[in-house]
This record gives sequence, structure tokens and C-alpha cells, in this order.
Amino acid sequence: MKAVVLEIVGEQRMHCEGCQERVEDMLREMPGVRKVRAEARKQRVEVIFDSTQVRITSIADRLREAGYQTKGATESP
Repeated sequence: MKAVVLEIVGEQRMHCEGCQERVEDMLREMPGVRKVRAEARKQRVEVIFDSTQVRITSIADRLREAGYQTKGATESP
């Protein structure tokens, strides 16, 4: 398992718990994603995933498809 932290940037932001839940739900649907924690207050999304099933770029792409631009993906083993 690996973990990545993505920072939400740009015009569209997470504003409330509903936004957090929407982001968490859409990423949990991805094969290989094990755990997601979104924080509107910090504009961060932490994802724990199986790197043999999903790539960081795919996670960032999914967020972009939902209108969230990300930067600064930091990964930990």
C-alpha cells in the first residue's frame, strides 16, 4: 500500500462536509483505493491505495474530472 496527499488548488474548492464526502465517495469507487480522507479546511485529500491497481495520476485525473485541480502530490511508501 502507498499513500498520497493531493492539495486542491484553482477556483473550485471543497467548501463543506458534503464536498468532502463527495470527493471521498468518488475516489473510493476506484479499484485499488483503500482509504480516502478529504479535508475541506486544509484543501487536502489523502488517499491510501494499492499501487499495483491504481496510479497517482489516475487519482488526480479523477479529481480533475470532478472539477478539482490538484498539485503537490506527495507519496509515501
